[in-house]
Amino acid sequence: MNKLKLNYTSLSFLPILVCIPLGYQLIKNIHFGGFKLFQEFLISAFNPKIDNEIIITVINRLNETILIGFFSWLVSIIFGAIFGIISSNIFYKIFNIPHFFYRIIRFFLTIIRSIHEVVWGIVLMQIYGINFSIGIIAICIPYIAINSKVFAEQLETIDYKNFESINQINAPKFSSLLTIVWNPIINTFKNFGLYRLECSIRSTVILGLFGIGGIGTSIFLSFQTLNFRELWTYLWSLAILIILSGLIFKKIKFNTTNKILSIFFITVFFITILFSFLYFLYFIFNNNNFENFNSFSSLFKSSSDLGLFDFLKLILETIILSLLSTGIAISLPPLIIGIFNNNTSKIFVKIFAFLLRLIPTPVILLILLTFNNPSLSLAALTLGLHNAGITSKLLFTNLDSQDRRNYIAIKSLGISKKTSWLLGLFSQQAKSYLAYCAYRSDIIIRETAIVGVIGSVGLGWQLQESLSSFAWQEVSIVLIAYSSIAIVGELINGKIKNSLT
Repeated sequence: MNKLKLNYTSLSFLPILVCIPLGYQLIKNIHFGGFKLFQEFLISAFNPKIDNEIIITVINRLNETILIGFFSWLVSIIFGAIFGIISSNIFYKIFNIPHFFYRIIRFFLTIIRSIHEVVWGIVLMQIYGINFSIGIIAICIPYIAINSKVFAEQLETIDYKNFESINQINAPKFSSLLTIVWNPIINTFKNFGLYRLECSIRSTVILGLFGIGGIGTSIFLSFQTLNFRELWTYLWSLAILIILSGLIFKKIKFNTTNKILSIFFITVFFITILFSFLYFLYFIFNNNNFENFNSFSSLFKSSSDLGLFDFLKLILETIILSLLSTGIAISLPPLIIGIFNNNTSKIFVKIFAFLLRLIPTPVILLILLTFNNPSLSLAALTLGLHNAGITSKLLFTNLDSQDRRNYIAIKSLGISKKTSWLLGLFSQQAKSYLAYCAYRSDIIIRETAIVGVIGSVGLGWQLQESLSSFAWQEVSIVLIAYSSIAIVGELINGKIKNSLT
């Protein structure tokens, strides 16, 4: 058993080897002209701009961010629950629907889930122009599919015998379905749904960098003018919003037996569905938007100048970018936590990890571009650091809640503190940590589009180039390739995750 734990422990540190070629490339591309800007960026964190004008701007921008994020979350959670039900086996067993429809719906959800919300956003902006609604729709499309997957996985655990017991009293099938799925749906919402609201806010910020609106737009404009004090005002206000939302989520309690609460949920459920359909129809058939939508017909008229060799190179770059970023995200947190394993150092590590999660990935990349040339390595470092901040949060949480008796026993034998931490604490978390990293790598694959657009690498860069020239045939080819990589990666990571759980 100990040998098995050591294997998982070793696998957690092994991916850090990707830093050898990555570090060589970064050192080779370094230039010192931007270090002064980088220094100014860091110093400004301790001296943000605060005056009446910027406070009003922050409040307005945060309101926009919360509005887009909240409605995106609400719609995606409700429709995610609906699609989660109709993409679960229990639905088809109850209504005796051919299994063929199950596969079609699952395939459709997999396709839209495989494309990142930023990709949906920039594609829709090219068709419709910059529009407040684009942010909501761009987030909802993949989030509905992601949420439906989580809900479906929870519903798959339901014992079909429960339905057979209810069916004996000749209850309507729809009522039986609702009775069976109600508690799993509410429990999934409690455990997963509120976390998705924070994700929706973060996605809103990233889309804001591309012009959708909200505080992300202000962050990008401040960076463009190199007004770092103003930039940090927006970043710290975003940090306050995220921290406060996290504290509020922890205080929220749900009682599934409360009839008033159940009626409230059902009312919100149906109002949101009705409003979403009406708003979607208005958005599609609004005269101004529909005129822009006609440009999409050029898909059948445009030709592609993208050569096969260049296309394969872009695919390979995207795959390598995903692997390098995943390697950093897996190995960097346990390595840093293991080295700086004292109370004071842990505080600084947690602050640094929080900043990596807080600062949007494109902003991190733009900051690093001040003293390094655009490259695959720089894009991988950016994406890896951001996701390392996320995986480190999970690792810290699990380590802090773990029984420390093994650690104390090993340390009492005179073994060094770092080795005791490795064998007494981390080795027991390594398996579950790797399982989470397998899930996280799915997200990293989709996020390659973000750094690709900014860092001029991979399919993300080609997508931006094709969209700017209205080469819709190239856009379609890139989206198919991007989606295929994400789906294959999800299948592989699913196998890895299943072997670890």
